[in-house]
Amino acid sequence: MKKLHIVFLDLDDMNNFLLAGGQARATQEVATRLVRLGHKVTVICSRFPGSNDGFNKGVFYQHIGLGSSNMKLNNLVFFFVLPIAVRKLKADAIIECFTAPISTCFSPLFTKIPVIGMPTMFEAKEFARKYKIPFHWFEALGAKFYKYFLAYSKNTKRKMQSLNPKVYARIIPNGITEEWFNLKGKEGNYGFFIGRIDIVQKGLDKLLEACKLLAAKKLSVKIIIAGNGPKVEEMQLINLIKNYNIGHIVKFVGRVDGKKREDLMLNSMFGMYPSRFEDFPLVPLEFTVLEKPVICADVPGMSWVPETVAIKVKSADPKELAEAIEKMATDRELRMEKKKHCRSFAKQYGWNNIAKQYADFCYEVIELEKKKTRN
Repeated sequence: MKKLHIVFLDLDDMNNFLLAGGQARATQEVATRLVRLGHKVTVICSRFPGSNDGFNKGVFYQHIGLGSSNMKLNNLVFFFVLPIAVRKLKADAIIECFTAPISTCFSPLFTKIPVIGMPTMFEAKEFARKYKIPFHWFEALGAKFYKYFLAYSKNTKRKMQSLNPKVYARIIPNGITEEWFNLKGKEGNYGFFIGRIDIVQKGLDKLLEACKLLAAKKLSVKIIIAGNGPKVEEMQLINLIKNYNIGHIVKFVGRVDGKKREDLMLNSMFGMYPSRFEDFPLVPLEFTVLEKPVICADVPGMSWVPETVAIKVKSADPKELAEAIEKMATDRELRMEKKKHCRSFAKQYGWNNIAKQYADFCYEVIELEKKKTRN
């Protein structure tokens, strides 16, 4: 079977110190495995200070856009110059990672190469509420131009089909690194959040409110928050910790990578992910492969996380979140019970198998396009 040239349109890049979020990691994990399978892979992403085009683990990264130190400005320019880059592409298939705040980049309008949409960030309505701009209008309009869709879950498949009933969709979830199944950690005295610092989306304001409620209870467990985001978001987080007078139990450590990131996850007592909205975040899955139970919001984007490995709480409810943290921190029997189920749950999400599913779907899409041409 002919090997393919697959192009990912992903605004982010793991070397981008301004962002380097979960989707960049997912793209890198899938892309490197596609290369090992013999395929050629290119990633079109946003410029950032110091970015250079070139190969990383066999994957070619091409940077477009402004490259300033202002992440939001870079993202905006990326949207406007992406059509130019797409017009010039020569490839067998394109996978477009939907991007906040408008989700769709309208790529199918600028190429005859089959484009597969992917719901990296498919929550324009939530961003419309946050910024008071009707981003969901652009999402709804753009969705109509996609013939193919790679859904992370039944929830994202259902949403795309509601916007575009004719779309051909396949469910392929995110995954985890198989090597992590061999890691052994210890149980530290802290709950751990890691992710993009976005106060509203990630529910960090409610997490800090929960910690404020817990401060009087004098729990021995601490809360560590890691990640990076726009400076205004990071400063807001720091100020909330200070204003709530909870610096003795909450520590913001900024961005962590590599071994430090791995160790903080591996040696935590439990993971936390109190987001108001998500599509299919990697972090809760990574906690489970490391045998860490999770406290997460009960939102559609995390419906795939079972209660056998998690305590699920109402989104944006600090009282319920505080109760969950206290229960997870003080009930060792509960933690051990959930820990027992973590790795058996995570085993279905290995990146090696998922990368093969990506390739199979690309072959299927290409064949469908050929049939349409013949007809």
